[in-house]
Amino acid sequence: MSDTVSVWQNISGSGALCALYLCAVIFLLLTEKRKSLRLLLVYFPLILTVILLCPLTYRAASLILDEEIYYRFFWMLPMTATLAYSGVRLYELYKGKYRPLAGVAILALFMLCGDYVYDSWQFSAAENEYHIPQAVVDICDEMHREGKEVMAVFPSELMQHVRQYDCTICMPYGRDMLSMNVYEELYGLMELTEEPSAGEICRLAQESGCAYIVVSRTKKIQGSLQQCGYVYTKTVDGYALYFNEDMLIG
Repeated sequence: MSDTVSVWQNISGSGALCALYLCAVIFLLLTEKRKSLRLLLVYFPLILTVILLCPLTYRAASLILDEEIYYRFFWMLPMTATLAYSGVRLYELYKGKYRPLAGVAILALFMLCGDYVYDSWQFSAAENEYHIPQAVVDICDEMHREGKEVMAVFPSELMQHVRQYDCTICMPYGRDMLSMNVYEELYGLMELTEEPSAGEICRLAQESGCAYIVVSRTKKIQGSLQQCGYVYTKTVDGYALYFNEDMLIG
């Protein structure tokens, strides 16, 4: 039970909105007469919550899926619809001159129980219209070859954005390195080794057909990539680009 409760606690934030949701479900249980809405907004969420909080469900899901994504099942709870509908129903109970005040109080309660999501460390101001780091845009523009696919090694902080911007630029490893505990030798060398060997980087990059190697200026490398077949071209937004023309695809 502790695993499922821990998942719930991690996604519920301060718990205020979840407590308000529980109150909304109880309110509809006591007041809602239409069977279809009771089924959708009351019975279904209660049954689903019991199932998801059951340790056996968690264990069964972990055999098939990554344990880290179990929290997504809780997204099936119709919290937004339930809170909105309950707020309207509660508003309708008030008549006369107090109705506007009731509406303001309900909206204020929703606001106080929530949080300003842009305060989170996971959000940052958009640098461009693509909503990806500007470094990715600048580096991809430098790499782009019309009519050709370009294989490139990117640092982990950039690689998950590359194909959002340019689908002709490919990588020997991708986002699965970050989220699925998958190991790849070149990734391990570039990201998990404090001072990797330039010779090993070039060897693995060539085996993967990489025309470019992108290295952060803060990354220390033993030896020189230029002595192993990759020529320094330029530094873009703090990232050095090394190019091997023989590796271009197409």
